[in-house]
Amino acid sequence: MTDYDLAGAAALPGFIDGHLHPLPMIFFAMNANFEGAKDMDEIRERLLLHVKDVEPDEWIIGVQYEGKKMPDGQTLTRRALDEICPDRPVLIYARDGHCVIVNSCVLQQAGIHDQTQDPEGGSIGRYDDGTLNGLFHEKAAGLPLQHMPRPSRNRMLKASVVAFESLAKNGITSIGTMLQSDEEGPGGAASQRESLFFPNIRHLIPQSVYSIIIGKTLDGINALVGSSVDTEEGKTQPRAFKIFADGTFGSCTACMSEPYADKTCTHGYMTLSDDEIYSRMTAAHLAGYQICIHAVGDQGIANCVDLFERLLEEYPRHDHRHRIEHASIASKPLIRRIARLGLGICTQPLFIRSEKDWLGKRLGAERSGMAYPFRDYLDAGITLGGSSDAPIEDTDVIAALDYAVNRGGYHPEQGITPMEAVSMFTRNAAFLQFEEAEKGALEVGKRADIVVLSHNPLDVAPQDIGKLKVLRTMIGGAFVESAAA
Repeated sequence: MTDYDLAGAAALPGFIDGHLHPLPMIFFAMNANFEGAKDMDEIRERLLLHVKDVEPDEWIIGVQYEGKKMPDGQTLTRRALDEICPDRPVLIYARDGHCVIVNSCVLQQAGIHDQTQDPEGGSIGRYDDGTLNGLFHEKAAGLPLQHMPRPSRNRMLKASVVAFESLAKNGITSIGTMLQSDEEGPGGAASQRESLFFPNIRHLIPQSVYSIIIGKTLDGINALVGSSVDTEEGKTQPRAFKIFADGTFGSCTACMSEPYADKTCTHGYMTLSDDEIYSRMTAAHLAGYQICIHAVGDQGIANCVDLFERLLEEYPRHDHRHRIEHASIASKPLIRRIARLGLGICTQPLFIRSEKDWLGKRLGAERSGMAYPFRDYLDAGITLGGSSDAPIEDTDVIAALDYAVNRGGYHPEQGITPMEAVSMFTRNAAFLQFEEAEKGALEVGKRADIVVLSHNPLDVAPQDIGKLKVLRTMIGGAFVESAAA
């Protein structure tokens, strides 16, 4: 046994990020990133700089565009993209990952025109004159995405190293990975082989992996269970099935019980019918898999709770640990229903950082306090796990702890204690992955997954949690060198 002198630093259980997207993380690392862009001039500059690095037969891709932070009168649409790149296909991902914006070249290559109809569970944006404005929401995003050329394998593997460096650096020792197995999911048809490609990059990820498979059917997860990816020592386990029920606040596609305050013409929508959701739920439940369902809006969550109530009444199952991904807004009566069913919630505290400046306007004063109700969830006895939803948010767990406790000032009454915040990324996250016997706490017999912090988060003032530093990360008894400060 080796002794380590922490010299006053604090050792905690390794952090668990329960919901991230490894292939999109690579994809984002390969393309123009608009994170923090202040105006359209900066968007133009970053996009044109990226053009120099892209092969002539590839599309120009941008990520993390946040239209709500652009100055008044500046909006990224088809016409704006045509002015920047008139001769090459351009596709931009909105920050929430549920909307893409394309130029005319993409529309032409994809055969999309003014008469193209909205697909079920999605919507196509239009100018006032009825012509396409280049915006594709939810399942409509698949229309252009299915025509996007795939980048070269070597370019992807090179970007993989950059994409995954942040995990151990941020003290993360275990991850829950979202992997598409068919055209269902945020990447559409362009990402339908994620679950098959993942084994090619598994060696680049030192963390243990709990795989959550996205698909229309169970074919994708069934193919992985018992395969070379499903290791006996538990380093990679495909055990959960993901379903998308609605959209996001950013795109006004999260299904709400009342219209949005700043866009009263819509209250969002469900991306699948109740019958389809229930059919997928039943198949996964009866096969013994965990159900992870994306639901953001209060009505979307309520609809899913209705279906879970029906499912568990018709097919009772002990310790199912089914969970809701995001569960971004909920009233106290709805929260009590979630608790009664024994559903867990995997949430993303850094969504507050990204949304706090505009979310109140979008939801209205009356509903704002119901957004990300961490305090209410825990008080109801719900197991609340933490995650990043990377690449949508950064994998910075320290920042996530800060926003779970202090919330950046956004409705601080829903803040939680430092101990509860740490538990979200350790003990609770392990429980949501059926792994509490082997990780999530520093106990004899459990995996030696440890993060060393500059100070104990339970000893510093709550307002100083964001100042903590990750010094070292140990995974399975070995320090990961890239995590050193």
